[in-house]
Amino acid sequence: MSALTSSIPTFDHDEIIQSHPIATLLIDKGGVILFVNAAAEQLCNIGRAAMVGRVVYDVIGMDRGYRQRMNDPATSALFAHRAEISIGGRSSAFVDMQLVPYGRSGHRILTLVPSQSDAELMGGAIGRSGRAAGAAASMLAHEIKNPLAGIKGAAQLLARKTDSSGERFTTLICAEVDRITTLIDQMEHFSRGQPIACAPINLYQPIHQAMETARARQFSGVRFSEDFDPSLPMVHGNHDAVVQILLNLITNGCEALGGRDDGVVRIATAYRHGLSIDNDDGRGRIPLPIEVSVSDNGPGVPADIRGDLFDPFVTTKREGRGLGLALVAKLARDMGGTAQHMRDGEWTRFRVHLPAVPKKGRHE
Repeated sequence: MSALTSSIPTFDHDEIIQSHPIATLLIDKGGVILFVNAAAEQLCNIGRAAMVGRVVYDVIGMDRGYRQRMNDPATSALFAHRAEISIGGRSSAFVDMQLVPYGRSGHRILTLVPSQSDAELMGGAIGRSGRAAGAAASMLAHEIKNPLAGIKGAAQLLARKTDSSGERFTTLICAEVDRITTLIDQMEHFSRGQPIACAPINLYQPIHQAMETARARQFSGVRFSEDFDPSLPMVHGNHDAVVQILLNLITNGCEALGGRDDGVVRIATAYRHGLSIDNDDGRGRIPLPIEVSVSDNGPGVPADIRGDLFDPFVTTKREGRGLGLALVAKLARDMGGTAQHMRDGEWTRFRVHLPAVPKKGRHE
């Protein structure tokens, strides 16, 4: 044994698990609780003696689908984002729930991490501030649309004289002008709460357009990384709105990296079971299983503005207007979804959750 390894102290693993801040339970293959740590006792508001020996879903109320999967010996692992549970006889709570195998005897470890509230997922209140942003957008709309029309006309003339390699860029310019013009029209209604026209869309089409536009700006030192779930169902959303959301987030990520040589902007998609939200429109909780995230390994958002990050006119950029993230939250909400910011280790991550097309409409 080297001097280095001999200087490493031995650890009491039971003590580490007991003091771990994440609620952790050990259950057998039948779902019977064998062990809980202090964080689990606190979360459930039940003492260890009252939990050990009982079936986990008799202590923690959860959806029947989760109960069936936990009771199925073939289900060794499970992840549910923002799953609704009832604990300690209290009202419902939302947690990120993860179940992983432990050892060879069929035991499993269950962790429960409290999720953020619906209000936090929505990026904070955008009512009064949103109306201010709408007024600003209305004033700027006319001044922006005129030069946009000129840019599109110039691109169309240029397309007649360019070769096939340049045609890709003129086509992109025209598509972006059309999208921005539509966006301005939507911005004029920022404070009116009018819904966006939504239809079944393939999420990867707006992702591709946003990434193509961002790459054309040639951000120095930035490398793009993709982590896509190829099996995502169709999204119930608006193509142009999703492009704008992603373009805002990707641009912010690139600018946050400040030209550093090891900068990475990662775009990822995933299907998240259990996430839902109540928009107070009488429809109850609406599932939002489609997640698209944009992350960067930059310095992150200053702590003093994280709580107001999605409010209009809040920005860290010297020349910024503070409307980009406000618009992200607004467009996500108009499509029935949510926008969220988080710091995940060395990564700054923005996640957008959107509804999937109902099964009966996926083939229409």
